[in-house]
Amino acid sequence: MKRGRKAHYTFYDDLSADSEADDDDDGPTPQRTEVHTHVDWTRRDTGPSARTTYHDLPASPTKRRRAQSLPPPTHSNDFVDLLYDPEREAIDLDYLYQQIEDLKDDPQPRKRTAGDNPVLQWIPEADAYLAELLRLEGRGDFTTGVCQCGGDALARYRCDDCADVRLHCEACVLSLHRDHPLHRIKSWDNEKKFFSRVTLAALGLNIQLGHPPGEPCICPRYPWGKEFVIIDTSGVHEVNLTYCGCERAQPHYIQLLRARLYPATSQSPRTAATFQVLELFHLLSAQSKVSAFDFYSTLSRRTDNTGLFTPRDRYPALLNIMRQWRHLKMMKRAGRGHDPSGIAVTPEGSCVVDCPACPHPGKNLPPDWETAPKEKRLYIAMDANFRLKRKKVSSDEVDPGLNHGYAYVVEEKAYKAHLAKHSDLVTKPSDLCNNHDAVKLAHAKGGPHLAATGVASVDCARHEMKRPCSTADIQAGERHVNMDYVQNSSLRRNAPRRVHFSYHVNCIYKINIGSRYAHYGWEALSENYDIEWCVPRFHINAHKEFCRAQYNLLFIPFSGRYDGEAIERLWSRTNGIAASTKEMGPGSRRDLLDDVFGCHNWQKVVLLPTSLLTRIKKAVPERNAQVIAFQQYHAVLPADATSRWKLMVETWENNRSQSNPYLVKRPAITQAAIKRQLAEEDAEAHKAGTAVVLHDRFTASNMIVAGMELEDAQRHLKTDIAAMSTHATDLQRAKMQERQNMLQRRIDSWFTIQQLYTPSVVTRRSRMLEANESVGHTYNLPLLLPSATLDDPSSLSSDSLKTIEWRLRYAQAFDSLCDLRGHLEVRTHLYKHKDRFARGQRANTRAQTVIKQVDGKINADVERYHTAYDTLQALAAPLSQTEWRRYLRPLLAGDVRHITEGEDGQSEGRRTMSWIWQACATPVQTGSATDVGDMNESLQESLRIEWCQARARAFRWTEEVDLLQEEMGRTTGFHEWLAGWWMELVSDSGVFLDKPDYREGADAYARRQASLRLAMRDHCLRTWKDVSAWVHLGEEEQIDSDSDDELIPIQPLPESDEDM
Repeated sequence: MKRGRKAHYTFYDDLSADSEADDDDDGPTPQRTEVHTHVDWTRRDTGPSARTTYHDLPASPTKRRRAQSLPPPTHSNDFVDLLYDPEREAIDLDYLYQQIEDLKDDPQPRKRTAGDNPVLQWIPEADAYLAELLRLEGRGDFTTGVCQCGGDALARYRCDDCADVRLHCEACVLSLHRDHPLHRIKSWDNEKKFFSRVTLAALGLNIQLGHPPGEPCICPRYPWGKEFVIIDTSGVHEVNLTYCGCERAQPHYIQLLRARLYPATSQSPRTAATFQVLELFHLLSAQSKVSAFDFYSTLSRRTDNTGLFTPRDRYPALLNIMRQWRHLKMMKRAGRGHDPSGIAVTPEGSCVVDCPACPHPGKNLPPDWETAPKEKRLYIAMDANFRLKRKKVSSDEVDPGLNHGYAYVVEEKAYKAHLAKHSDLVTKPSDLCNNHDAVKLAHAKGGPHLAATGVASVDCARHEMKRPCSTADIQAGERHVNMDYVQNSSLRRNAPRRVHFSYHVNCIYKINIGSRYAHYGWEALSENYDIEWCVPRFHINAHKEFCRAQYNLLFIPFSGRYDGEAIERLWSRTNGIAASTKEMGPGSRRDLLDDVFGCHNWQKVVLLPTSLLTRIKKAVPERNAQVIAFQQYHAVLPADATSRWKLMVETWENNRSQSNPYLVKRPAITQAAIKRQLAEEDAEAHKAGTAVVLHDRFTASNMIVAGMELEDAQRHLKTDIAAMSTHATDLQRAKMQERQNMLQRRIDSWFTIQQLYTPSVVTRRSRMLEANESVGHTYNLPLLLPSATLDDPSSLSSDSLKTIEWRLRYAQAFDSLCDLRGHLEVRTHLYKHKDRFARGQRANTRAQTVIKQVDGKINADVERYHTAYDTLQALAAPLSQTEWRRYLRPLLAGDVRHITEGEDGQSEGRRTMSWIWQACATPVQTGSATDVGDMNESLQESLRIEWCQARARAFRWTEEVDLLQEEMGRTTGFHEWLAGWWMELVSDSGVFLDKPDYREGADAYARRQASLRLAMRDHCLRTWKDVSAWVHLGEEEQIDSDSDDELIPIQPLPESDEDM
């Protein structure tokens, strides 16, 4: 028999001196040491070599335990073969771990030093800093007034933008600034004794275009009105500028562009912006979401912050310039300048920054990818964002877009034609799931002042990137006519056949999608795509239990560990521009969205090496832990049961219409069912002549059922009276009094019937009313059901009455838990809806009011359960009931939480689920002995669900590791393909054949882009060079499993270092 094995081992050998310590307890404890390994790596022609040395160093008392390793999958991977050769020299484990640990999640705290708080160091020197700032207001060391040129002119000019703080004469300052005409100059006033602002234009500096700086033009041409304004990072400058009027002079706008000044108009420009300020604002607007107004206001204040010399207003000019700049930058980066056809014939979706890790047929997939054993899947998610709304300002005629579907936003004309043709298609609510706002409010959102209530989009769900032609305006809520168009437009761009499609109402959205596509005249989805419908992990908790089992990403094969919520995180990064786009015209808004989405995608591409490395670093140990846990759990279960469960899971995975093995079959034990059973039993007893009839209309069970209903009515009345305002109107008080009167009459009638079955309660109730006046209130009247008279020796309640109440209370407990779970789901959804869409005091107040109403229902459910539980506890001993405690527990305050919430202080990794979500076993219904077969069946179901979920966790983490490796290979392949594409433009482009200077620039740009992509590929390879070894670590030490069944392609690790 093989001995047991540990589930993990550590990489770092801790060789302490404990085993060599003296046995004498009185002697000093020797210092604990450990061996540190130092590896020197050298690159040679024959390959890498290593030299290992060992050093004895004191052990760190707070050293963090090394993470466990992960054995490899059994299949091969092209990327693995590229980066890892098992035949090469063995990699040192410590070195490998150190490489992977470059990205630390939880760095150990170090001893703090004074340098960790530079402000505390600065405070004593603050006066010195202030003195230096004041010194710069004067001339400093240059008080003689003599210029460095040695001339007679007074040196009184200083430049704020140059590193030179010396003072110069007028001639020198003009000579020094021929190449810097936008620097800010100050002049020292000998009479007033301070520096004042003066412009280079006022000193006579002229900017001559079409010639090198300092070279005059023999035929200069002045701008219209001889006025020209340049917007720069240093401010808004009025300058002297002349165009070249020579025989071969270029048009004015060309002369400005060659001087790296972007003209506001192409005809007679009088305003321009430097390329530097455009690049700065372009980056700021995409990264920090700075509006053009705020940016221009900053430049204006940088020019003059006193209001005494306000510069000319060129804000409208900056808006037009930036819009053109963004468009041209997009066209340039997409290679449109290398196409002889130009911008006008740009294909839709061709100007996007593609996700390198997603599958792109013909780009980063092998030629035989469709027949490869491993299926290539695209993971996308769809959602709507109601923050990116637009008011009804301007129109497409006045403000047309420059990007006609070239990037991320769909082509507007075709989209509007689709909406106009199919506007009669109504999104109908469905009772298959909960009442989701996405369906309920599909036609209710919006208002007369909004042209767009938001945008709908389909994005990459694994890497949080925008997809081409996958974003469009929505005019109300998430109508199917809008969402279908966005989905179809996205799938037609580089989508393989197999697609994982995540949407938070997929359970309803997918139902009639085939008929809707046929209504639109589109090809059926099933003909071109095999779609796996999923619900994001956060949203799925707001769905019914069937949806949580049917569309859960944890249970769906090939889902890996993506959560489907990437699009929500992406919205959070783009919502910053909502304040700007809300006031824009339709074309400007679409162009800005395209630009912001492109910037976001590029940032994701740049960070992709680090993000994928971080994810696989976490996934590898987690995969190992989940696989080991599943194998250990599998080993202790009967083989015939696990084989049957495995067949159920595989059958469901191949055909979703089959029985779902993850679906919990909750008990059908409700008060209504028990009432029906009691009525049927009364009818059988009456038919058999054994019924004890004391009233012509009420049996014993009818009496107790009516009593429990009155108890609920009392509870509701008490809650409503407590919630009534002290300033309630007379009408409100009258209605409340009428309710009390009606309930009092019902209770009095019930008391009459109760006396027939339990006569002794009359005397006890009278004593209770005399002892406490507050008991006399209608909502406090003691009903004294059989469970309330157990401590009364004179009580004559029979065991049959106690059994009837027991059965009803048992069902009431499960009813209360069911209602409590539903109200917790509603409250969680309301909080999420409030956080996403409630803006402003009015909307937040309304949302809080609704949430308080749900909180009241939750409190009522808790109180009802407490009543049922206390009654069961009282009746358990007289009726000899014990099994009920297996299914019901005391409901504490900490137990009343959503299924996704942990206890206070629990992190996500240590979160435990409240027991109320597990109260689903078949409960004991009667006082008879529990049927052993039912118990075994219940136990079998619990074991099956846990086995299926453990298997799903192991498979999903295994898939995640495989997916990450495949995505790494696709990323490097995409960069290499794109580099080749750019190089093809160098040789095959037919542009600028008769203009060598233009051709050289176009070829240089293409070569630079190709070099950039190759550098990014090499960076990825360097970053991931140890990933395959990390995944394959421990391959040689694996030992075959005791089980002959192949569970999943991962084997357990050896028990200890002796096995290695």
